[in-house]
Amino acid sequence: MPVKSHDAEGRFIAWKLPLYNTVHNILTNPVYAGAYAFGRTTSKVIIEEGRKRVRRGLRRPQMEWDVLLKDQHEGYIPWSEFESNQQVIANNAIGKGSATAKGAVRRGG
Repeated sequence: MPVKSHDAEGRFIAWKLPLYNTVHNILTNPVYAGAYAFGRTTSKVIIEEGRKRVRRGLRRPQMEWDVLLKDQHEGYIPWSEFESNQQVIANNAIGKGSATAKGAVRRGG
C-alpha cells in the first residue's frame, strides 16, 4: 500500500505491505461506499481515583452517528455490499459478541 515517507531529499510515496489495521480502517470507513459520515466516534469522561480521565475514539453504533449521507460520491462498492461486509467483519471478530456468532474458519474442512 502507498505510504507517505520522507528523507533528506523531501517527501515521497513508498510502497509497503499492508497492516491489518490499515486494511480494517479502509473497509470499515463509509467513504469506501461513497458516503459521508460524521460523528462515528465519541469521547467519554470518567473519574478514576479522584482524577478525570477522557476516553476518546469510542465507536458509536451507526444509528447514533450525527450525519450519514449516502451516495455523496462514487464509491468503490455499493452501500448494500458495504453493510454486508460490516456484518462479516463483526462476525469474524474473535471474542466479541455472542459465542454462537459465525466467525472466521479456524479448523476443519
